[in-house]
Amino acid sequence: MAQLYLQLQAKLMRDYYKDFSKYAKGRAPSRKVAWVTAFTPVEILEALGIGYIYPESYAAVIAASGQEQGLLRESGRNGLCADCCAYSGCFNGALAAGTAPRGLPPRPDVLIATNNQCNTLPGWWNLLAEGYHVPLIVLDYPGEGMGKERALPYVTAQHKGLIAEMEGLSGNRLDEGRLAELIRNSRRSVAAWDRAAGLLADRCVDPTALFDGISYLITSRCRPETAALYDALYGIQAGSPLADGERTPVFWLGYPLWYHPQRYLKELLPDFRICGSNYITWWSLDYDGEEPMEQLFSAYNYTFLNLSAETKRVRLKECIDASGAKAAISLRNKSCKCDFVSAKYISLPQVELEIDMIDRGYLDMDRARRQMDILRETV
Repeated sequence: MAQLYLQLQAKLMRDYYKDFSKYAKGRAPSRKVAWVTAFTPVEILEALGIGYIYPESYAAVIAASGQEQGLLRESGRNGLCADCCAYSGCFNGALAAGTAPRGLPPRPDVLIATNNQCNTLPGWWNLLAEGYHVPLIVLDYPGEGMGKERALPYVTAQHKGLIAEMEGLSGNRLDEGRLAELIRNSRRSVAAWDRAAGLLADRCVDPTALFDGISYLITSRCRPETAALYDALYGIQAGSPLADGERTPVFWLGYPLWYHPQRYLKELLPDFRICGSNYITWWSLDYDGEEPMEQLFSAYNYTFLNLSAETKRVRLKECIDASGAKAAISLRNKSCKCDFVSAKYISLPQVELEIDMIDRGYLDMDRARRQMDILRETV
């Protein structure tokens, strides 16, 4: 099972980065390329044979390689202030410096941004559009603020407009059967991921494997290999022993720390164990509906970060309760002030750490250690 997991992982990585390799060797990709934000309906792009690249995810790779500090400074020299989203600073710094761990991504033919995640992204994509002089498409998802009877036709019109634009770009025609197949793949990927991630609550599962493993649900969710990858991950982890009852179960609320070897502050948690994380549920999209357009609407209009504050609180409480957490660590992320999700409405001992998912220079370890000591005493 472990060998199968590694083989599937290698294939998905190879397929995702193949256009990087061609570009690095001076060859143009064999297909048109879109740079997309994390919650873009990529099933449409996949159905039309358009490649897609996630700058946010690549920024995480850069931070994991230990190169983010120099690139953040480079970005600052090119006019992006240090208080901006560190994903954008890290990626734009790589573009300015002309270097990154896996090389630079191929030049985009189109940029696609959505507002169902955070309001920073359309602004960031505007900067990229100015730099590359390529079309920018921004998809507006109203979320719960607009009832489904109005929101469904509104979002569907945008999806159909995207299809028409991408047909023109690619020279291909959308096969509705192919689109339906890709959505089924995405649904299977989500179901397989949820099953594997669910083991974190009561098994001795390394959270690092989940913080890293979710990347395939982001970059490759409509590929058939992704569900098979997560089935293999479940098979590996299901045999893990039950969680250590002597360690306090704690809920990790916020992004992984991409620059950290374990993606969380393991050195500050000797007597705690991570039993849950809201981040590993964010890409569990619900493709509810009878036909593809309705399924895409359901998945991308109702992402967790696009829900109302009250619905987020309810969902978060359900997630924390299911994890069995006795305490919570909330990350007040420098890059994501608007998307900060707190557990303050949930009766649970918790600590809020000033932190950033990319910029390690923002972390004050002495202060974090003192705060963790207070949480430990409270528990």
